[in-house]
Order: sequence, then structure tokens, then C-alpha cells
Amino acid sequence: MNQSAAESVAATETLEEVPEHVLRGLPEEVRLLPSAVDKTRIGVWATKPILKGKKFGPFLGDKKKRSQVKSNVYMWEVYYPNLGWMCIDATDPEKGNWLRYVNWACSGEEQNLFPLEINRAIYYKTLKPIAPGEELLVWYNGEDNPEIAAAIEEERASARSKRSSPKSRKATASAWHPGALHLQLRTSPGSVGRSRPQPPPSSRDPSSKSRCFACSLTAPEVTWNQ
Repeated sequence: MNQSAAESVAATETLEEVPEHVLRGLPEEVRLLPSAVDKTRIGVWATKPILKGKKFGPFLGDKKKRSQVKSNVYMWEVYYPNLGWMCIDATDPEKGNWLRYVNWACSGEEQNLFPLEINRAIYYKTLKPIAPGEELLVWYNGEDNPEIAAAIEEERASARSKRSSPKSRKATASAWHPGALHLQLRTSPGSVGRSRPQPPPSSRDPSSKSRCFACSLTAPEVTWNQ
């Protein structure tokens, strides 16, 4: 990544800079507006009710080795058996999709999304109903959270059901296997790891920008579509 790209991560994001393909890919129940948890970033806000259990994704970005990534703000780390740990890096907005703009909650209590990995791809799933005017926020708690553990088991059961369907049995191979779905622990802002969990970053960490602001979940002044 060149210096100008690195500097753009630290600069305040504006709606005018959001690529057209990101806007075209927005689900009808969300829109992009300035974030309430990080004043330097765009956030994703609900415009219509979103039910618990809604899944969004996958998170898109460049696939890179960790050593090639200069900023971990817009990144997830996934383990590939043949490649090792690889980063899905959406630092460049042109390489990512709208999930790039989902920000961190300031605590597990304020999250309404959680991350999970399915077949080497990162998805976000709603942990609770989200009302119009609420910002979508993700957090990194693991399967020790009973609600998240239940949601993950629901995903596994659904995958097992699809795998045992007549159509699936006729396939030569299934992409899913019992170890293919994991809830990843975010080891630092923008990264995850199954076997390398670390404590949450300090608010003094300059890369942990969303922890440097008071977590007001009040939406910007806007008229929401009903």
C-alpha cells in the first residue's frame, strides 16, 4: 500500500468518497451515514426493521499476507489450509463492499452484529432485532456468549441439513465440513484469529479509533423511510 492510501485510512471519511459499487450493493434496509461511534468514519444505519438472525456478507477485500497489510482497520484474518493465515483487506474502498463500513461497538452489550466464518469467508449476523435509526455495530465476543453460541449452532444445523438434502447428496463434494464454520475472535481492530486470541486493544492504540469516542448510538438527524 502506498503512503497516500495509508493516509486515507486516518482521514475523515465522507459520503462523497464512497464508491458507486458500494452504494449499489447496499441492502434496502440500510444506508450509509456518518458513524456515531467514530467521528472519522462512515457507518451503516438501519432504515427498516431488521430481524434477529439476518445474515449479511460475505465481507469483500483483497486477499493478502499479513506482512503486506499496512493497516488493520478494515481487515479480517482467515486461515486457509493451503495458504496459512491470509487477510481479507478492504482498506481500499474500491476493493471492499458495504460491510467495510460497519463499525465496532464500544462493548459487547452494545453490539447488534457478530462475525462468523463460513467456508473461508466472513459474514455478519444480527444478534438482536435492529430498529430503524440504529447503527449496525459488530463486536468480537466468542462462543462463550450463549446467544452467539446458539446462533452458531443454528448455522451448523442448517449446513448439516443442506448437506443431507437429496440435491446435496448427488453433488460430488460438499463445500461445508464440520470445521468450516467458526466464530472468529477479533484479535485487533480489523483482524481475527482462531488460535491466536489477544486482549482487546487499548483505547490508546491509534488503530483502535472506534474506542476513542463516546459510544452515542443516536442516529444523525435524518428522516427514515418507513
